[in-house]
Amino acid sequence: MASQQSDIDGIDCRKEIDRLFDLEYGRHLDALFRFGIIFTVGVVLHYYIDTTLTLWWMAAQVLGHAVHFLFLRTRGETCSRREVMIAGAMFWYLVAAFIWLPAELITSADPALRVGGAAGIGAMLVFLIYRSDRVLTIMLGEIFVIGCAIAWVVFRTIQQVNHPGAIIGTMLAAVGLHVYFTLTMLAHRRVRIEAERAALRSVQAQKMEAIGQLAGGVAHDFNNILTAVIGNLDLYDAMDTDAERLNAVTEAKTAALRAAELVKQLLAYARRTPMQIARRDVSTLLEQLQLLTRRLLPASITQDFEAPNTPLWVALDENQFITALVNLVVNARDAMPNGGTLTVSARPVHLFTDDAQPDGTVLNAGDYAEVTVADTGTGIPPEIIRRVTEPFFTTKAVGQGSGLGLSMVDGFARQSGGLLTIDSSPEGTAMHLLLPIAPTEEIWNDTAQDAQPSEMPPSQTQNRPQSGASRTVPGLRTSQA
Repeated sequence: MASQQSDIDGIDCRKEIDRLFDLEYGRHLDALFRFGIIFTVGVVLHYYIDTTLTLWWMAAQVLGHAVHFLFLRTRGETCSRREVMIAGAMFWYLVAAFIWLPAELITSADPALRVGGAAGIGAMLVFLIYRSDRVLTIMLGEIFVIGCAIAWVVFRTIQQVNHPGAIIGTMLAAVGLHVYFTLTMLAHRRVRIEAERAALRSVQAQKMEAIGQLAGGVAHDFNNILTAVIGNLDLYDAMDTDAERLNAVTEAKTAALRAAELVKQLLAYARRTPMQIARRDVSTLLEQLQLLTRRLLPASITQDFEAPNTPLWVALDENQFITALVNLVVNARDAMPNGGTLTVSARPVHLFTDDAQPDGTVLNAGDYAEVTVADTGTGIPPEIIRRVTEPFFTTKAVGQGSGLGLSMVDGFARQSGGLLTIDSSPEGTAMHLLLPIAPTEEIWNDTAQDAQPSEMPPSQTQNRPQSGASRTVPGLRTSQA
């Protein structure tokens, strides 16, 4: 049985309500333009034809949109099919409230009014085709309202003509318009449904591929570790001296510790690692990182740390943040076997609009700290850049990497409410960590608490937003520290 949130056609009613709101009011410039046109046309027509009908038309539009706006914005976290149908019925009213005036004008004897009426009806038809409602009942209601408007135009027109040929021609043209409009609406709905189903099949295939890759990688790595543990324990009884036995135990313990580290990386990728969230200054954390990287980088690699001039406070788990940056630094080091320059920098950025990711997660609008680790290596080939954050994916030689470093960094970023993005070109690679700015100290002291691990399974995070030579985050404006 379908859940309350999905109807018999598999529609997520909450997402459908959000889609309806975005179509009508989500694009602010578009909404302002439409309402500006309605107001301007209403005022001009009021003075041009000297009638109060246009004022009633504007009032009906304002009232209808006010109710429709409030209804869509006040729905709960879950929505029912009934609420979607109510929203659809409200839109039927909006269509009818808008189109009756153009339908009346198109039958006027004034050529200017006829052109205006035709433009109004045409604009509504185009918008309905663009809207392409998923719920068939709502779409049929829209088609019915348009059919009534066309019928009214035909009725008024045939009252003004006497020739049978003109009457028949008018009726055939009206029927043809309505039939073509209906077929176009249904075709667009079918195309949209097929596209949604294809997208779901693609996501499911990616999930299965990721699960298979994850299971295979875990089995391979743990098999190697268990082989080392069991082999050394088997040799324990065959050894003659205490020193040899101690060496076997040490080797077995080392292999077990590698298994523990592998589990930690898997938990970080799955976003199940408990996080001790605290308010920290990025500049201070970068100073700690600089001390650590001195032991990691050879003399052939030049370090360049660019901390912000003013404190940049973020809310995160300090240990996991340092671990994530160390992973990025190690990747950058390995990308520059012949030497180069490693640059670690941080700066505040502002995201003006919510940024929806391909996997359905949303990076909320607001202030972020962007921490960048850049190298001057050979870059990542475009054909594999999308896969570099997948678990166990690595281009390194066997035994030189687990393939969990970047997936752990990506998991940490998302669990912290941020995002990992990648720029890469033949001149080098830049890894960008976007992390939310922490609230002021007073607010933080009142509300700070340990963050809870995300409930989203790792299979839902495979479509990560990566890019090739350039990276674009919509609505992002950078500001220097």
